[in-house]
Amino acid sequence: MFAVLLLSLTILSPSFDFRGSQHNQERDQEKDAFPNTSSRNEDHHAPLEIVVSMSETDFQSFQRMANEVADSQHVEINLRNLEPDTYKRVLDTKFSVGESGDIILLDSAEVQYHAKKGHLYPLNGTTLSKSLGETVVGLREMTEWNGYQWGMPFDFDPYVIAARSSFLDEAGLAALPENKEQWIKLVQQAAQDRTDLIRINLNDLHAVSAWLNQFEPGMAPDKIKKAQTSSQTEAYQQVTQLLDQIQPHITGESINPTLSALNNQTDAPMVVTLLSRLLSGNQGRAGDQGSMERIALSMLEPLGSRSLVIAAGSLEAEEGSRWIEGMTSSSVQSKWYQEANYLPAKQQELDLESQKLITKYDTTDIKSWFPAESSPSLMTESLIQTAAFQKKVQQLLAGEITANQYVKSIIALQSESK
Repeated sequence: MFAVLLLSLTILSPSFDFRGSQHNQERDQEKDAFPNTSSRNEDHHAPLEIVVSMSETDFQSFQRMANEVADSQHVEINLRNLEPDTYKRVLDTKFSVGESGDIILLDSAEVQYHAKKGHLYPLNGTTLSKSLGETVVGLREMTEWNGYQWGMPFDFDPYVIAARSSFLDEAGLAALPENKEQWIKLVQQAAQDRTDLIRINLNDLHAVSAWLNQFEPGMAPDKIKKAQTSSQTEAYQQVTQLLDQIQPHITGESINPTLSALNNQTDAPMVVTLLSRLLSGNQGRAGDQGSMERIALSMLEPLGSRSLVIAAGSLEAEEGSRWIEGMTSSSVQSKWYQEANYLPAKQQELDLESQKLITKYDTTDIKSWFPAESSPSLMTESLIQTAAFQKKVQQLLAGEITANQYVKSIIALQSESK
């Protein structure tokens, strides 16, 4: 009888707890960072703890929308906007002990990592299962692991190269440069105009890598391979020569630049920047010709994406999924893009806004956000972001080393890291 009773209890026990192995151990502990979580039980719905890290300007818009969605979904929320250092500490330490809150706006490239660690709640069994299929495939792939979906894509922000269309016209180009000869024409035109050619944030390795990798076969640290470059192939020889010609005409900055809406002849006519940064600096340009300057625009890799995730230790997964569903609805996605300039993660809204960008800017490839030859999920993993690599990139663009010296130093650093 004892054996039968034991077998019965085993059969009735749940085989998988979506709330994570830490749930029962941690739910009664004192939670300093998020005190409301300590008083929760199955019969009482405490406010959802939602954690983000963004600029104060973006947070004001996000907070207003978050509260509106909470009211419409009949859930109560506590919204926290953390400084980057505090936010990182929450992800690094509190995630593992169940004190991270209920919902986190997380870099999509980090979703798989935290899913593998058991920090996240799978969304397949929630009310989000249907709306997940409406998101952009390239973004959704970043949040998949082991047959489950662990995050709801919320927005994304690609790097772009942009130029004043009048400058391209003066150089005899109909669009942004695609080969060595066209870049040389722009260098010559900048020299004639007595301005630098391009501005770029030297402290943003993503921005610099996105720009360097457009020069085939790729000049960012993650693309330089010893097997390809040890003999200095003809392709690399041509690229290093070109970069040495462009380098004296680069303006290094400490933030991502933008282009002035007015034709300021003293500024460099080209920038590498985030799309959101470019859009925020050129609000109200659509249909306004006259003194306003047209801008040519083309996407670069990589792109940054954010997803809303539910922590494994959350007792409010049902309420959390309802709130996330509201935050990723068509109306909120469109409003977020209009106010914060981050592209929507829902395919229908992205198609709509992409078409508007084609009308507003001199571009035809704006809808090709996700190149077929590479996956955005590899973006963070593939970039080598050590201080040593970043220093070499900065030295290259500052003219302290030649392009050939840069390639050799990257190869040497790669060999040392193996």
